[in-house]
Amino acid sequence: MKLTLPAVVPNEGARRLAYHLTTTAPTTLARFARKIGSTEMMVERLIRGEIRPGEDDAKAIYLATGGAVWSRFWSYPPEGGWFDRPISRVAA
Repeated sequence: MKLTLPAVVPNEGARRLAYHLTTTAPTTLARFARKIGSTEMMVERLIRGEIRPGEDDAKAIYLATGGAVWSRFWSYPPEGGWFDRPISRVAA
């Protein structure tokens, strides 16, 4: 399955996940979905903003992205466009 990005970025979590999958650590949707214990369709729906991850899924995404996508990012408005580099954050 190929990653399809909607015209409008739905939230910061989706933006950071898409950026991670396509730029930071390029991988296939299938491989990433297996890594977080999900399906390609669920990852696609997360990126389109149709759904937000539950607590367990958000933790799995956080760990699989090396901390690039925090669970709270899914409720933040996007801080840029799909191809804008995310601002690095340090957990306090």
